[in-house]
Amino acid sequence: MSSERTNRGRIRRRQSHHWYWVAAIPAGFLLWMLTLAWLAMAASWEAFGFGADVVNLSLVALGVPFAFLTAYFPVAVYRDADYVNRTSGQWAPNPMRQALLAAPGLVVLVAVGVAAFVVGLPPTWPVVAGFAVSVPFAVYYLKERRERVGTPDVPW
Repeated sequence: MSSERTNRGRIRRRQSHHWYWVAAIPAGFLLWMLTLAWLAMAASWEAFGFGADVVNLSLVALGVPFAFLTAYFPVAVYRDADYVNRTSGQWAPNPMRQALLAAPGLVVLVAVGVAAFVVGLPPTWPVVAGFAVSVPFAVYYLKERRERVGTPDVPW
């Protein structure tokens, strides 16, 4: 069990916050769906002369965080599974196995990114493809974690 002493000598258990990054995948997917509606509306502004700039800015503003989440997702799953494995007596997920199950989104991101560069596709395709591949495992992992261990206490 991992713990630390506070100023008053009490022992406080450390908690994993890596599951927040795992939860960011499905939350980001919902944000992406809302963004599609925004992009549809922004594209209609092209009649006023600034629609294409709004669409491109929106794609970059979402593409960078989605690419980061997709790349960090296997690391977050590994760290959270390692924490759960060490501290929970109820569920002992293998951290490396869980991280490998979370990695296909990153593999798709890189593979489609290389293909998009070679063929000349827009850079949004690999980001969307890699992120979309990560969503099902993120939902599965969070569901399993909640059923077997529960959601960690929120620190505030």
